[in-house]
Amino acid sequence: MTDVLGYQGKDVVITGAASGMGKAAAQLLVDAGANVYALDIAEVSVEVKKVIKVDMKNQESLDEALSQLPESIYAHFNCAGVPSPPFSSDDAVLINFAGLRYLTESLIPRIVDGGAIASIASTAGMGWKHSLDLINDFLAIDNSIVSARKWLSEHVDAFPDGYSFSKSCMIVYTMSMAKQLAEKNIRINCISPSPTDSNFMTQLKGEGQVPEDAVALFLPSNGRYATGEDMGRALVMLNSQLACFVSGNNLPVDYGYCAEVVVGQRDNLLGIA
Repeated sequence: MTDVLGYQGKDVVITGAASGMGKAAAQLLVDAGANVYALDIAEVSVEVKKVIKVDMKNQESLDEALSQLPESIYAHFNCAGVPSPPFSSDDAVLINFAGLRYLTESLIPRIVDGGAIASIASTAGMGWKHSLDLINDFLAIDNSIVSARKWLSEHVDAFPDGYSFSKSCMIVYTMSMAKQLAEKNIRINCISPSPTDSNFMTQLKGEGQVPEDAVALFLPSNGRYATGEDMGRALVMLNSQLACFVSGNNLPVDYGYCAEVVVGQRDNLLGIA
């Protein structure tokens, strides 16, 4: 069969490969013939080429992981992420965005001509326009974890929800980097999933922190949670040759939820632009 995805024999890096969307994407990449380097703080069960343990909010841990990755990379996938609650607001921003940004920008010089980056944002970040000045202020600092921690300590009351802010940052970052990366012939995109049945969602709803009926408000009209595989497929497609002229996009993977909001068919609870 023709390698229509273009992953056969290629070196790819993926964070968050232990569970959920990242695990699903890692398995799809292995099945597509890629050499997968999987980064996670938890145990990775997918039979990848190499597993590297990493703490996404610790720059020394990230630097150690970088030292174990190939010098030439075809594609990079940012799938690591935590909910807040139960994680603190600062940890959500550090893990879901700051650590991923540091890793991504450290890997960009290794990404080959025609390579790509795909990340997981969220429908929870789709109201990014309302916080654009604050997001741009955060993006203007250097990419070190120390600088991110300092900025967060200076903006304690600037945003109420670290998770949504982290995902808004990922969306704006993706669009902001498109021009710079296009000049290197590298693509960058992200997806915004609707509620997905995963360990992440179990943590988010744990101990009654986020009630089931509250999450249900954001389900698409087909009435079901997405699966990790639904999101893994979208990520693998975006970094594949099937999307070879697609860059700078945030793709809602939500079975039409955002479309319904935009055309006024349901309430705009997330402030979606």
